[in-house]
Order: sequence, then C-alpha cells, then structure tokens
Amino acid sequence: MRHGFTLLALPLLAGGCWVSAQHGDVIDQRLSALEADTKDQHDALGRARRRLDDLIRDVAETRKQLDKLNQGTHASGADLASRLDDLTEKLHELQGELDEALHRVQGIAASQTAESSEMDRKLAAALGSQAMAQLTAKEKAMKLAPPDRAGLFAVAFKQLSGGDSDVARALFEEYLRRYPKDPQAGDAQFYAADSYFKAGQLKQAALGFQRVADQYPRCDKVCDARLELGDSLAGLKMKADAKLAYEDTLRHCGGKLAVAKRAKLAIKKLSPPAKHHRRR
Repeated sequence: MRHGFTLLALPLLAGGCWVSAQHGDVIDQRLSALEADTKDQHDALGRARRRLDDLIRDVAETRKQLDKLNQGTHASGADLASRLDDLTEKLHELQGELDEALHRVQGIAASQTAESSEMDRKLAAALGSQAMAQLTAKEKAMKLAPPDRAGLFAVAFKQLSGGDSDVARALFEEYLRRYPKDPQAGDAQFYAADSYFKAGQLKQAALGFQRVADQYPRCDKVCDARLELGDSLAGLKMKADAKLAYEDTLRHCGGKLAVAKRAKLAIKKLSPPAKHHRRR
C-alpha cells in the first residue's frame, strides 16, 4: 500500500543550472584555496576563543578572591592591603588582555565573513546571472531581516506579497535557519517554495512543496503545499506525477472543500477524454 506521494524524478532536475568543465575547474580551484584559507582562519579563531575563555575564567577567579578578601580575613592589615593591591593589579592586567583577545576574535570573525562574502560573489559570477541575482537578493534580505521572530516572518511575507520573490525566499530561508522547530516553520517552508513557484522556477518549487508535506505534515499550509506540488509538476509537463500528487491531496485533505475541489478539477483536466463508440 502506498501511503504518500514521493518525488523520484525531481532530484535529478534539482541542480537548476549547468556549469561548463572550464568553469567547474575554476570553481574547484577557488574552493580548494578557500578551504585551505578557511581552515587556517578557523584554527586561529579557535585558538583566540580558547584564550578568551581562559582569560574570562581568570578574571572571574580573581574577582572571587577579591570578594573574599573584602568580606573579611584573618590576615593583618598590611598583608590584606598588599594582597588587595596585587589582586587589583592582576585584575587590571587581565582585563586589558581580555579586551585585546576579544578584539582579536572579533577581527578574525569579521575577516572570515568578508572573505566568505567575496568568495560567494566570485562563485556567483562564475555560475551566471541567475546565481548573482540570488546572491544580491540574499544580501538585501540580510539587511532587511530584523532580529525578532515575528518581525522576520512579517518582512518576508511583505516581500513576497510585493513580488520580490528572491528576497522573500532568502528571508523565509533565514527564518528556517534561525527557528527550524518553530510552529510557523512549516508555513515558512511553504512560502519559500511558493516564491519559487511565483518566479516560475517549478523544479525548485516542487521540491519545496514536497518538503512541507514530508517535514511539516501538521502545519496549516500542508494541504496547499500538496495541491501546489501537483500544480508545479503539471507545469513541468510531468502529468502522471502531477495526477498522483492531486490524488494524494484528495486522500490527505479531502475534508478541505476548496482544496479538494481544485484537486478534482485538476485530475479531470489531466485525464484523457473518454472514448465514445459509434453504434452500428
């Protein structure tokens, strides 16, 4: 018994763009160089962060010792004053080292981000205008993205409603990256797929709608996703697969009258006309 519709052919179509052998060699070389540089920077960042952690522990321990001395001790007044002076001086030194280490960590992290962004642009340029447009949209999306959950979803939906599909998709994908277990994650995945559909990128749309059904079967948009999966496949001229998707929609969402009506109509359009036999 088949319990659900699964795309088998689409993963072969999911690449979305063709890369020449020459471009492939260039990209491989750039990625290799990037991997080496990234490893060096990652190691440096790791060392800097470990040093920062050590300094934070030292500062905390020194403050703890100062607090104990300030709360009272059996040491003589002179010993106490000397100990306090030593600890205070040590605390100042550690604070200076801490500030320096933090600055170094921030500098390495910023450098990594800048170099990664530059490499993204070079790779996008090698892959063509569509890849560059998507990168530009992602950069715009990151500037628009607010820090809060509700604000991010609202901005993404506003961009989608305004017709900026690429920016909307990048924002919904950022939402999914930040809040993968959020109750609205399924809706975000649906709208990300819908942005592909609105942009006419039907292969990616179909894969995105299938993801909603597979990963978020209880989300509010799952029936719409099943229906639009069929629409995407029909648009790709994959009639047999589209019909299966519509039948799957009826099986899971037959109780939703508007969805069921559209699915039945779509199946009827995909079905071959009945043959009429003449009477002899």
